[in-house]
Amino acid sequence: MILISNYEQLIFHAGINLIPINRSILVAATKLRVKYKLKTPDAIHAATAMSIGCNRFITNDKGFRNIAGLPTLILSEILV
Repeated sequence: MILISNYEQLIFHAGINLIPINRSILVAATKLRVKYKLKTPDAIHAATAMSIGCNRFITNDKGFRNIAGLPTLILSEILV
């Protein structure tokens, strides 16, 4: 239950905005999925971030770095 509590703190109290998925995000995700060979959830995350002009996409998945127009920050590279 501690893990659930930690996630709830992060999502609801850390200034993170939850963005509803809409049709245009899903269309963009489909294009990203095909172009970059992403898994569907990854494509939806990337398309959602791009749809709001996200200035930093924070992840530990280096595959996101290849997506044009998505400014990606790789945690493992900055947290040494």
